[in-house]
Amino acid sequence: MSEQKFYTSEVNKQILIALLKAHNIRKVIASPGTTNITFTGSIQNDPWFEIYSSVDERSAAYMACGMSAESGEPVVLTCTGATASRNYIPGLTEAYYRKLPVLAITASQHFGRAGQYSPQMLDRTRPPVDCVKMNVNIPMIQSAEDRWAYTVMMNDALLELRHNGGGPVLLNIVTDYSPDFTVHELPPVQVINRIEPGDELPALNAGTVGVFVGAHGVMSPELAGNIEAFCERYNGAVLCDHTSNYRGRYKVNPNLVPLSPRQGMDVMIHIGEVSGAYMTLRPSQVWRVSPDGVVRDAFKKLRYVFQMKEEDFFSRYVIHGGGV
Repeated sequence: MSEQKFYTSEVNKQILIALLKAHNIRKVIASPGTTNITFTGSIQNDPWFEIYSSVDERSAAYMACGMSAESGEPVVLTCTGATASRNYIPGLTEAYYRKLPVLAITASQHFGRAGQYSPQMLDRTRPPVDCVKMNVNIPMIQSAEDRWAYTVMMNDALLELRHNGGGPVLLNIVTDYSPDFTVHELPPVQVINRIEPGDELPALNAGTVGVFVGAHGVMSPELAGNIEAFCERYNGAVLCDHTSNYRGRYKVNPNLVPLSPRQGMDVMIHIGEVSGAYMTLRPSQVWRVSPDGVVRDAFKKLRYVFQMKEEDFFSRYVIHGGGV
């Protein structure tokens, strides 16, 4: 008989735990407390995680540095609220300068209590600049919009652990101290992965494929030609308006063809920047391509961020079809 799992009813913790598993992050060093009990109580019931205990948070942070350096894997720290989290700063500073992927998950009361003399509540919204690469604050989830936005933010935080050489990240997450641990299955979550230069490309085997171009600088002949070749290979169209600077034969303005089946494509490649056009597009998933590698989920369906030149992306998929 399989071991029964018991997760917290707090949805933000459920999503975080599901994303840790999806990003293959399993090592956790837990320090005792009340504010982080919904997180630690949940992962203790999931044998997938490898959990260590450290009563002293300062020691825990240095343990994480050593474990990450030795294993080459991200290591999670979790502690309660208030001054306990301040004890992470020396270890996180070392992780910052050594580029070690240490994720500090600090539990918090409602953010509005910061600065109001609420006991055991302090402001962690602006940590020292040489302490973490990224600082993400996650409130309780109250709506579908919250679920999408904070899921993207948590993906971004987990990806940053390994991004551009790696380094520590602070994820500050609110709790309402729920005593309910009756959830047996984690929810399905949107998982975002980043493809960096040298990584293997995912295969593109989708039925319908399109390219969305937001506002874009003048396209080089090489880029325009690669987009044309990509559309020829995958029977795709280029969805854009006049700010896209794309003038090839595959151009389609979705606002002029509101019933086009292309709006419901399986995979949409997203290049360019913000577009002022309100286009009703319904891709099953979006692959964002940009040299900056930043997570941008304009269509709420982001699956991959490709940190590479657009010319390279299209040429590699034309020649190899991914997987190389």
